[in-house]
Amino acid sequence: MSNLIADKLELNGLLDRQALQALMEKSAAGARAAGQSMAVLTLDLDHFKAYLDQQGHAQAQAALMRTAKLLNAHLPVGASLAHLGGDEFVMLLPTSDLGAAVDTAETLRGAVEAEFTSPADPAALTVTLGAAASPPGTDWTADSLLSLADARKTFGKKRLQPHHNRVWAGALPSDWYPRFNVQPEVWPSQ
Repeated sequence: MSNLIADKLELNGLLDRQALQALMEKSAAGARAAGQSMAVLTLDLDHFKAYLDQQGHAQAQAALMRTAKLLNAHLPVGASLAHLGGDEFVMLLPTSDLGAAVDTAETLRGAVEAEFTSPADPAALTVTLGAAASPPGTDWTADSLLSLADARKTFGKKRLQPHHNRVWAGALPSDWYPRFNVQPEVWPSQ
């Protein structure tokens, strides 16, 4: 049995980058062997740097802990959650297709918005998420799945209006795919 404490971050009890990578590789191998889909969500808090500057380190750390608790509360059965550092999180959704991943992402987006947004709080936090699911019947890697979800999150934040509080699982501009070693025609998108 692995030492679960070593696989957890002290800050919030979530998997760290190394533990996530190992779990993703194992889950991807199992999904490919079983012919099942696997999905990944990448997410980060919008305008977190400005929040940190305005609210201070203690308040920002408390917001990250609240976010981790909230995400854990909405974690689907069998899913895993990792904190990559800063305000970046990844959710691994074994046996989920893209539609289910987007539904989960929308639930998370709404929960974070409800938790951190109020008329009395001008320093509201929201979250932007990228979703990707493995393509059926093709060869794929955990790294390419994670890269695509992250690219979709980044595209949603940088290129789509508004630049925050959204879920993106759609196509990317053709010049984005080579950067992530992803073939656009292989991966499903909404």
